[in-house]
Amino acid sequence: MLLLSRNAVLSLIGLSLILHSAEEYLTFPSFLASIGTRLPAWFPAAKLHASQVLPFALLLATVLPLLVSAAAILTRRKPLLVAVLFIEAVLLVNAVSHMLTASLLRSYVPGLVTAVLINLPFGIYVLRRAVKEEWIRTTVAWQLVVAAVLVHIVWLSSVLLQAG
Repeated sequence: MLLLSRNAVLSLIGLSLILHSAEEYLTFPSFLASIGTRLPAWFPAAKLHASQVLPFALLLATVLPLLVSAAAILTRRKPLLVAVLFIEAVLLVNAVSHMLTASLLRSYVPGLVTAVLINLPFGIYVLRRAVKEEWIRTTVAWQLVVAAVLVHIVWLSSVLLQAG
């Protein structure tokens, strides 16, 4: 069995983020056109994309974590490693969020393919490996997941408040 180095795993976190952001960016226009007026008022993506906030938000949400990943690889400092594992926890929770949203809308949502095929299984792999190889303790892994859930709740709440 081929075991990836820790740096390879951290690099793949960045690659999965790039792929996911690219899918979201590229599929939003056709998604919005296909769903048209069926888009519920609570769904924040329509307002984000229409206002041109989405491209900038996706750029920031991709570049900033990539910088953290690069710093973690170059310096091998524990706080940066934990930060990258938090990024992975956010991607994992985001995958579940995509699946729930797709279920509620009964439709494809931008980012669903990479969320299900890459971010969900890879997120589980990374966090399990981080615990198994003692990069972090089990309690820290769960704290990262809970923090990622809270980030999603805060983000969704803020977008819904802006849309309302």
